[in-house]
Amino acid sequence: MMQACNLSKLAQKEGAFLYKNKIDIKEARESRMFSSNIDAYIKQIPNKRILQVTRLNLRMYQLGNAFPNTWLGRTIQKKMGEAPVILDSNLIESSTRGIAGYLKTEGYFYPTITYDVVGKAHKKTVIYKISTGKAYHIYRIEQHIADKKLDSLVQSQFELSHIRYGNPLKFENMLKEKNRITDQLKDQGYFSFSKDFIEFDLDTAMKNYRAMIGINISNPDGFKKYNTYKLNKIFIEIENKDHSGKISDTTHLNTFSYQFNNFPLNPQVLSRALLIEPKQSFNQTLSSNSFSRLNDLQIFRSVNMSAIPHNEQTDTPSIDYIIKLQPSTKYDFTIEPQAITSDQSNLVTGSTGRNYGLASQITLTDKNVFNHAEILQLSYRLSVEAQRGFNIPSSTFFNSFESNLSASLIFPKLLFLPKLDKRWNKFTNKSQLTATFIWEENVNWIRNVYAIGFSWQKIRPYFNQYFVPAEISYIKTDFNNALLAEQSKNDPYLQSVFNNNLVTASRYGFVFNNQGNIRKKHYTYIKWDVLELAGTLIDQVYPILGIQSDTGFNKFLGVQYFQYAKTFADIRYNRYLDENNRLASRLAIGVAIPYGNSPDFVPFDKRFFTGGANSIRAFLPRSIGPGAYNAEGNTDRSGDVRLEFNVESRFNILNHFIEGAIFVDMGNIWRIKEDGRNEEVFAFNTFYKQLAVGSGLGLRLNLDFLIVRLDAAAPIIDPRKPLNNRNVLSSYSDIGVLWNNTILNFGVGYPF
Repeated sequence: MMQACNLSKLAQKEGAFLYKNKIDIKEARESRMFSSNIDAYIKQIPNKRILQVTRLNLRMYQLGNAFPNTWLGRTIQKKMGEAPVILDSNLIESSTRGIAGYLKTEGYFYPTITYDVVGKAHKKTVIYKISTGKAYHIYRIEQHIADKKLDSLVQSQFELSHIRYGNPLKFENMLKEKNRITDQLKDQGYFSFSKDFIEFDLDTAMKNYRAMIGINISNPDGFKKYNTYKLNKIFIEIENKDHSGKISDTTHLNTFSYQFNNFPLNPQVLSRALLIEPKQSFNQTLSSNSFSRLNDLQIFRSVNMSAIPHNEQTDTPSIDYIIKLQPSTKYDFTIEPQAITSDQSNLVTGSTGRNYGLASQITLTDKNVFNHAEILQLSYRLSVEAQRGFNIPSSTFFNSFESNLSASLIFPKLLFLPKLDKRWNKFTNKSQLTATFIWEENVNWIRNVYAIGFSWQKIRPYFNQYFVPAEISYIKTDFNNALLAEQSKNDPYLQSVFNNNLVTASRYGFVFNNQGNIRKKHYTYIKWDVLELAGTLIDQVYPILGIQSDTGFNKFLGVQYFQYAKTFADIRYNRYLDENNRLASRLAIGVAIPYGNSPDFVPFDKRFFTGGANSIRAFLPRSIGPGAYNAEGNTDRSGDVRLEFNVESRFNILNHFIEGAIFVDMGNIWRIKEDGRNEEVFAFNTFYKQLAVGSGLGLRLNLDFLIVRLDAAAPIIDPRKPLNNRNVLSSYSDIGVLWNNTILNFGVGYPF
């Protein structure tokens, strides 16, 4: 079996392996720009490597040869192995032609491309030696459009052109310009115009690598003019769900006609969704946005929108729209069983760990509740967990319970903001009213949470903005542990945790996510709660009403309310290296500042914590911070400042079913105000000395619909130790010590 892994013997039979492709671009600037893109034009790709080092799949393929003509050998080769990539000179020549073609599209019309094949007899590396030469730049632009009206329209938006003086002569920009001109003209009523009508002339015979580009649009059939189209009729039909076969009469409104066929929908919903109307010039953008807005109502299973042209041979052609809508089911009912794990901090002993348990969530969705396309969603979740730790009885296996009842009502418009709703008609606008009740009991406390909120959302592709003008939550917590109750009498932190908690907040933020853009191999995700303010509105009422407080703090409904300002950003970047390797990174940064009516602490649920399966994995959840403070018996591991950075190399091990990772995490939390503890406050001249750093390996089972994750990590820098002893890497004298300091983290999904 070991002999079977001898790749040199396999190469003697099959031929030399292609082990590596190397791109050597003579020009430094072009090398930085094009090296990664040229990879796509190389026809032969070497066998995949794990961590860019070992070719395990190739060796498994060869291992299968140790069991010739057997089920075991075929299984190893097909399921775990990868056939060797044998060097092919014809494909190398084809690659050089592909590279030359690509460079031409970037403006380098006369590159010099050669190649060398080097390496051992069975390990060959192909070095593609490229001299791009100089790129041609646009020196002159000429526009030849036979139709004078079209010529004037295109010229009016020339400042938006992708073809500009002095820019490189890139084919990509020509394609973008074709699409831009086509979209512009279609938005001006030219329904029948196609990008195929646009042609480019290139002249690279000028000196000093200067080029002329001509933009040509000829008239149809050589002499006809392009006509603009007007919208004539709009007809909407909702699929008949009446099994009697009766078809309702057609109803005519000012802007469209429709057959509702007993579907209970107020026509104002369709009027608001449609951005097109009769006698309007054809506009492709408004038509596309209308289609999207009808889909976004979430009450139709399918939307079919057909534009039918009429009288195309006349000077006044027109378009009829036929829109067919198929309703979705009114009710959706789902039951979701779950296996769960959560972080747990024992407030009595200060120890930390993880809980494991079971949960089930039942969700009922009612669509078109009040016949205006509203969506009502009711959800109930029940969970039980086994909480373990020092002095916790194990006689009752499940000793942590949570019951969560929530409701949300979504409106397909900006409630109370009709002018903005109409002005932002290119976007999908929503309003959402939410209410939540949570009951939780564990070995430490019994907690009741009551929350209600209202939000507006403005949604467009890859970018979602949200504004929460009002969000009110009341949290009532009672001790479920006599020792903890006694301990809290002299512990300000525990007192802040168990005080009744009233938060009245407003929040604005956005989410950017271009992962759905199939043209991008790399993607970025940004979620930023730009600003959250709590207690401000209530605080302004007291001086207006002349209310005086006899305790030094204002109260609302008998409870001292919180005032704070908070911002938090989660920034992720996922970089594609090749089909088997990705590099993922995340930066999490946030600040919460208490002031006014609660100058010392922000609410417990609004504080920052670190450590655990989705954070710094080499440390248990809530086991480090704030800063380098680590007094014995310290139970307060919360902070007002959070800074965290993670980077992870993800690689395919077996058919994208089993994946691996190697990662490094660093970060910490800090207090923003002094409270008598050492090294707990964030300061620019000391924070970098208090960063926790850990590294480790991960294994993931990718089931497509679910990713099960196991990460093992060990500390490298531990801020809980004295300053000169925080680098703990040298203390791992043998594998046993390293194992004793390793933290295992189970999780579902990627950590970021």
